Parts: sequence; structure tokens; C-alpha cells
Amino acid sequence: MREWAAAHHELLNGRGYPKHLKGDEIPVEVRIITILDIFDALTASDRPYKKAVPLDRALSILTENADRGELDPELTKLFIESKCWENTEVL
Repeated sequence: MREWAAAHHELLNGRGYPKHLKGDEIPVEVRIITILDIFDALTASDRPYKKAVPLDRALSILTENADRGELDPELTKLFIESKCWENTEVL
């Protein structure tokens, strides 16, 4: 949905943008998209403006963000434990 894409920079602590949504104001779908977007931004090797971060560092950054109240801690833990990135292929 368009609303989910528009809100993927919102953070649980209200410090995201564009609407500074907080906590339960952020739909669970957006919380998931936000985790995925950050992971992709950190690990993508095709970004001309930065090098990819190693997997262990990317996961550490996600955990740090969850610990700071920016990301949903349960969804972040589930993402990390699932190792779902291992089931994807680079196109």
C-alpha cells in the first residue's frame, strides 16, 4: 500500500519522518518494511555512494536501533533469527 511505503522512515520512538508517528500509530506492516529497508540499505552492494556493510555489522546495527526504541524489538529479533536473507537470490 502507498501509505506503508510513505511511512517506512517512521520510528517507534517518534523520531522518524515524515509524520513523526510513534508506537502503535505505526502499522505492523510498516514496522516490517522499515526493518527490511534498513537491512537492504546496509547490505546492498550496488549503492554507488557507499560500500556494503558486512552481515554481522548490519544485524548489530538493527539490534542497536531496536534497543534505542527505533525499531520493533520483537520483529527485529524475528528477522534476525529467521535468517530470511539466506533464502533470497540477488537479481
